[in-house]
Amino acid sequence: MQHTATFAGQGTPEGELLAAEFSKFVNEAGVQAPTLQGRSPTHLMPPTAVIAAQLDALQCNDWPETDAGIRTAFQFSKPYEAEKLLRGQSQSGLVHSWQGVEPWVNFESFAAALNSAPFRILLGCERWQPISQLLFPSSRYGNKAVQAVEVIAKAEEPAASRQASTKQQRRYTFTFCLERVDEGSYKGCWMTVGLRVGDYASV
Repeated sequence: MQHTATFAGQGTPEGELLAAEFSKFVNEAGVQAPTLQGRSPTHLMPPTAVIAAQLDALQCNDWPETDAGIRTAFQFSKPYEAEKLLRGQSQSGLVHSWQGVEPWVNFESFAAALNSAPFRILLGCERWQPISQLLFPSSRYGNKAVQAVEVIAKAEEPAASRQASTKQQRRYTFTFCLERVDEGSYKGCWMTVGLRVGDYASV
């Protein structure tokens, strides 16, 4: 299956050449071309699609601009008082922290967390895959879900031992914690409320 991508400026000779070279690389490498689809939450997206949208965006974090992937993850994180937001009303700029240290963070703090351990290995990772079923941990409420994923990325090394040589790849496990918003302008949208290191979906 071949993938094609459309770029701004593709109508120019330089743009056509760049697009052709990129499409050739994508097809030869057998990878999925980056896309802007699914980069904002909608009530039509199941929890698994929400997780995929965030990980795919973080995998090509700086496309089409710097930290675009982190901004996508921010948009899929549950906003402060999401249930009280009316249609057309903008959010406060605070979302649920993935760390769980402080509950609500702005974009700058969110981006700083994703650029730090343990989350920074998600940025530009080689690949990822779900390793558990999507689970609904509460038998009384169906608005919370968890799923474990495995991320393949270059191994983190201590600063003192970092060298220019290629790093070995290793496997990392995370569990996405999601919650469905049942009121307000985000009604029906599944959103991230935390990301835990390890597999908590198979326990």
